[in-house]
Amino acid sequence: MVNHESMHPVGNDPHWSESYYFNFYDPETQVGMFTRMGWRTGSGWADALHVLFLPGSRVVFTYGRRNIERNLSQYDNDLSVGNLTIKCLAPHEKWSLIYSGEAQDIADGTILLQRSKSRPEGWYTAAQLDMSLEFNCQSSPHLASEDDRGHFEQAGEVSGKITLGNEQWTVKGHGIRDKSWGPRDWSMGQSLTATPAEAGPSPHVYWFSMNFGPEVALGGSIIKSPEGRWETFGSWLLRDGKTTALADLKVESDYKADSIIHTDVVITGKTVEGEDLRITGQVVNMCPTKVPTENGAILIMEGLARYQWNELTGYGISEHWHVMKK
Repeated sequence: MVNHESMHPVGNDPHWSESYYFNFYDPETQVGMFTRMGWRTGSGWADALHVLFLPGSRVVFTYGRRNIERNLSQYDNDLSVGNLTIKCLAPHEKWSLIYSGEAQDIADGTILLQRSKSRPEGWYTAAQLDMSLEFNCQSSPHLASEDDRGHFEQAGEVSGKITLGNEQWTVKGHGIRDKSWGPRDWSMGQSLTATPAEAGPSPHVYWFSMNFGPEVALGGSIIKSPEGRWETFGSWLLRDGKTTALADLKVESDYKADSIIHTDVVITGKTVEGEDLRITGQVVNMCPTKVPTENGAILIMEGLARYQWNELTGYGISEHWHVMKK
């Protein structure tokens, strides 16, 4: 396939962006991570969101920005935002992820649902975070789309060291990476007409990734159209070295009472060859994140989940996206 690791020519849409995403989980240390670095030419800045999941409900949260110019090709060898640096060591084969700097050590990540002004004193502990990881790709990229609106996902193995204050973990686990470029409408055309508190849980995007060891992984998304239809997008299954597209996916979720915090999911669908799928997931940790929009925000519930598919047990991320008005 074409090498899509480098920056692409910037389009004219004011919401154009290019982004890099990585996640992983190590069942032995119970340490997980997701990282997203986005280059938003219409806004004139890049941002980096980097989160660690630690045992229990504990999360470590970091965020950084830098000003950028419109020609993104100049940053191909300078993918550094805030205290996070990612580097392509071999296209579609190996990446390094390095973080060194301040972080918020949070006892319960769901406190991020509250507005910052309403959080109690001492809601986080300032800490020094140092991380050096390698992401080794275990599959060819699954290309969902390309040209001026592209996206691919890829399974891999992650290893390295993470230090938080006087705690240290040597980690080894499996994860998913993706790359997107083109116009990015986080609302996916949904009207910002109700807050979750008013309407109850009503996600407009389900995104998931899961790894069941080195031979089996899944990823993809289910998106609600402006007309209310659910559509499967870019979903895939890697099994024994072969990647197969998925279709007709559906997600059913349970939530905490009076909350948009999802606790359990059931994913059903089939492969394009007709094999039926049914995967259950239990959310074991949660980190809400927010994407501001002109008329409100998109609240992304980032759940670290334990998945069960027949006799296989795996781990990954279960995202539910919710629209919020101002």
